[in-house]
Amino acid sequence: MIPIIGARKPNQIIDSLVCIEWALSPVQMERLDLASHIELGFPHDFLSSPFVREAVHAGMFNAIRNHRV
Repeated sequence: MIPIIGARKPNQIIDSLVCIEWALSPVQMERLDLASHIELGFPHDFLSSPFVREAVHAGMFNAIRNHRV
């Protein structure tokens, strides 16, 4: 997340920059992740099924380095 700061006076900028020091706890992040979770549906569910993954990747899916992990 990148804050957008708009200010007319230097002290307003300083007040706004305090948000950089603020962070959510892991528990708060987990609650937000659970609350905002959505079902991806088709075609994601279809393409992530083991049968289709093996067919698309010629049986080599587990040997491919996953850049998302």
